[in-house]
Amino acid sequence: MRFTVTLVQMSCFEGDRPKNFAFVKYLLKGLSTPEGIEFILLPELFAIGLRHEDYNEHGPGIPGPTSEFLAELAEERSAFVLATGIEQNDSKYYNTLAMATDTGKILGTYRKIHPFQEEKDVFEGGDKMVMFDIDGLNVGVQICYDIRFPEVTRKLALEGAHLILIPAAFPDPRSTHWDTLVMARAIENQLYVAATNRVGPAFDGKIYFGHSQIVDPWGLRLSRMTSEAQVLTTTCNTSAVESARNQITCYADRSQTGYENVKWFKL
Repeated sequence: MRFTVTLVQMSCFEGDRPKNFAFVKYLLKGLSTPEGIEFILLPELFAIGLRHEDYNEHGPGIPGPTSEFLAELAEERSAFVLATGIEQNDSKYYNTLAMATDTGKILGTYRKIHPFQEEKDVFEGGDKMVMFDIDGLNVGVQICYDIRFPEVTRKLALEGAHLILIPAAFPDPRSTHWDTLVMARAIENQLYVAATNRVGPAFDGKIYFGHSQIVDPWGLRLSRMTSEAQVLTTTCNTSAVESARNQITCYADRSQTGYENVKWFKL
């Protein structure tokens, strides 16, 4: 099955949803719409940023203005659009991904399982992994720091994922980690990993380096951006997943008992 992924790599205007929405549309302007299934992936918290006081001032975005924008964009471009926004449940905030369908509906959401360090002062972690079935194409999702936990991707892979989509806000100096983690998750699970990252400076002095990229099931980097705001579309095919798994039979060769216990020898 053929599908395309469009990565939107952009800077973020902290706390200014209308300006960020307009910037996304500007970046996508003139981009042709491919036939078949297309995914458009935006960076983590693209609409509101990471300045936590903005969340109380401007309120949640999912459901709300962020999910409404995603649905509008998805219907306009006949694509599946994914991004994260602020979700509020009682007194708790979640960093929540929403997928809008090509008909402008919100298909489902995923709450980031692993808030990063000081993010835990603001966000609760989710407790469920999520998979989307798009006409037989199985799509798993993660958010930023989740990529450092290989068990998440492996569980999604064992559930049948062909593609993992990851919106992120990875800052300097961790670009080597980012490049390696994206490639490792693709190789070890023999699936596509498409990850988009924020670029530019933030309010707290951090610099986001971009390097948005798509890696195929063989570990071949099909595309990788540098550190400018831009978009990039790549065409993929699930036949590459089947080919990798048939030739290097990691799934067939998994032990049924060998991972259950650890035997210790003490000096």
